Amino acid sequence: MTDQTENDESQIDNVLAFTKRFDENADIREMRNLTQEPKPDNLPYRCTHMKLQVDSHHRSLTCRRCGAVVDPFDWISSVAAGETKVEWELKELRREITDHRQGLEKLKKEEVNTRARIRNAQFKLNDIQMELSAAEKAQEGKNG
Repeated sequence: MTDQTENDESQIDNVLAFTKRFDENADIREMRNLTQEPKPDNLPYRCTHMKLQVDSHHRSLTCRRCGAVVDPFDWISSVAAGETKVEWELKELRREITDHRQGLEKLKKEEVNTRARIRNAQFKLNDIQMELSAAEKAQEGKNG
């Protein structure tokens, strides 16, 4: 009978050695008092819990999408944080709009100034061309 118990013990050692080969931390997991259930494969990667079912009798919130029981305070807190983020983004966008409008006004003023400079340069060019043609006529009168 001792031979059989020795064989049983050696088989158990072999089984433990076989399982340790695949997961050397299996014994640590077995010593834990609390374990976390793995997430089911059919659930979405990250649920935001935006579609809720309100149970007034049990005073609870349940996500209709993933089925998780949601803590009401945490949910309200996350929604408030999201709205704060949206508010910050809106303020930032409004600031950008104001900056773009100011830049547009500067560009419009610069365009008006540039057109005035072009018009002034055209007048000066016209004056120079008139003087040049007058000088050419005077030169022809002397030569001709």
